[in-house]
Amino acid sequence: MTFQILVDGKAPPELEVDKMYLTSQEGQPVRARFQYAAETGLLFCERRGQGLAALNLPWGIRGGGRLIMRTSLVPDREEPYLLTLEMARGHLADLWRKRDDWGYVYGGPTELVEKELRAVKVLLAQAETVQDAPIVASDLAEEALARAVSLGEEMALADAKNGLAARRRRGDLAHVDFGCHWDLADGSPRVRDRFGDTFNSATIPFIWRAIEPREHEYAWKWYDDWVQWHEAKGIVIKGGSLVRFSEPQLPDWVWIWENDFETIRDSVFDHIEQCVRRYRGRVDYWDAVTGLHVENCMNFSLDRIIEITRVCCHAVKRTDPAAKVVLDLLYPWGEYYAVNQRSIWPYHYAEMCINAGVVFDVVGLQVFAGTAGQGYDCRDMLDLSDMLDHFGSLGKPVHVTAVGVPSAMTPDPEAAIGGVNHKAGAGGVWHKLWDESVQSDWVDEFYRIAIGKPFVTAISWRDFSDHQPHYFPHGGLLRKDLHPKIAYHRLAGLRQEIWPQAGGGQGPSNVLWPER
Repeated sequence: MTFQILVDGKAPPELEVDKMYLTSQEGQPVRARFQYAAETGLLFCERRGQGLAALNLPWGIRGGGRLIMRTSLVPDREEPYLLTLEMARGHLADLWRKRDDWGYVYGGPTELVEKELRAVKVLLAQAETVQDAPIVASDLAEEALARAVSLGEEMALADAKNGLAARRRRGDLAHVDFGCHWDLADGSPRVRDRFGDTFNSATIPFIWRAIEPREHEYAWKWYDDWVQWHEAKGIVIKGGSLVRFSEPQLPDWVWIWENDFETIRDSVFDHIEQCVRRYRGRVDYWDAVTGLHVENCMNFSLDRIIEITRVCCHAVKRTDPAAKVVLDLLYPWGEYYAVNQRSIWPYHYAEMCINAGVVFDVVGLQVFAGTAGQGYDCRDMLDLSDMLDHFGSLGKPVHVTAVGVPSAMTPDPEAAIGGVNHKAGAGGVWHKLWDESVQSDWVDEFYRIAIGKPFVTAISWRDFSDHQPHYFPHGGLLRKDLHPKIAYHRLAGLRQEIWPQAGGGQGPSNVLWPER
C-alpha cells in the first residue's frame, strides 16, 4: 500500500521511517518495509501477507503534540491513500467505538461530546468529498484529527471520572496499591519521610545479578534492611523483576551454562526459591518474570520461553502459596514485534501463558513515554485507556508495575534508558515539550484513567528521585537536590482525593514551581 503525505500542503523532507509499523485488525504489529520518496511525498509499505492493516507512525498534531497515530484499517491497493484522511478516519472510528462501549456502562456521552463528534464527522466528510484536491482535503483532515484527539482525551477522562465514582461507591479503592519503586542506594530521613507520606506500596527490585553475583554466594543485607524498614512503616512490599533475561540483569556466571537449558532452568528456580523463602510472608507480590516476551538474550525458543515462565511462577507459588504472582510485561503495544522475529507480541504471550496453564494471579504492565528508543513514544490518553482495557479483557487483575515520563528535555547521563540521547522531541511530545508542569499534568490524567479501571489494583511510579542513577531520564519525583517536583505534589494530592483517610502529605511544601 502507498500513502500520500502532506504537511501544511507540502511533502515533508523526511519521516521517522524507523518508528513506523503496521498493525492487523486485532492490533498486532505486522512485519513490513517502508520507503519514503520526499520528492513525491509518497510512502511505500511492503509487507508479508494480505488483509486489512493500519499504519502507525509519529505525527505532529495541529495545535501541539507529536504522538503515535494510527490510520484506519485499509486493504492493499495501487492508488495512494491520503495519510491525514486515513488517520482522521481511524481516530473517529475509535471515538465511535468508545462512545458505544462507555455509553452502555455510564448511560451515554454528554450533549457536548455528541456535538463535537458530529463536528468531527462533518469535517471528515468534507475532506472525503474533495479528495481530488489533496491539499484542501489534507487540511480539513488535519483539523478533524486534531479535534478528534482532543475529544478522545476528554472522553477518556470522563470515563475515568465515572469509573472512580463507581469504585468509590463499591469500596474498591481501599484495595488499590499506590506505589513507587524503591531502589535507592541510601535514603536520607527526608527522602524516607516523603516516600512514606505519599505511597502505601513499594516495589523493591530483586535483581539476580545483585543478589547472587557469584554462584551460591548471596548478598542480602541491602534487601534485609529495606524490607524491614518498609515493613515497619506498614508499606505493602512487592518483589520486582525476580527474573529478567537481559544482560545487565543476569549474573556473569549464568553464561557458563548458555547452551544448557536444563541447568539455566534449575538455576532460575533456585534463585526464586531463595528469594521468596527468605521473605516469605513479608512480600505480598512477586514479579516472577519480567519481559521474557521481548528480552531474550539467551535466544530461547518459544516453547522454552513458556517453560521458563511456568517455572518462575511455579517457584513463587510453591515457596509462598499466599503470595500473588505477577506476569510483568514490557512495551504493551509490542512495537518491537514488527522487527524482532524472535519476540512475542505481549498480549499473545499472556494468552499463551494462560492457555498453557501457567499459574499467575496478575498481569503487569510497564508504561513509559517521552524519550529516545523503540517503544517510548508518546500516545494520547484515549490510546492509553484503550490499551488498559485490552489487557483487562484477559480476565485477571492488572498492575501498572512501572510508569515514567520526563520532566525536562536535556540529556540525562544518569538514566539507564535514553539518557545521553534524551533531547527535545525525542520520543514525541504530549501537548507540548516536557517540563515539570507537563509531567505533572500527564501523571494526574494517566493515574485517574488507570485507577478508574475496575480491574487495575495497583500502580507504581518508576523513579522516586533523580539524585542518583535512575531508570528513566528526568523521571524522578524528586529533583537532584531532593526537592519535590510538581508531580510529587500532584500524586500526594491525588492520593488524598482518592483515599481521604490516608495520612501523609502534611509536610511543608517546598516545591519550586518552574516558570511557564
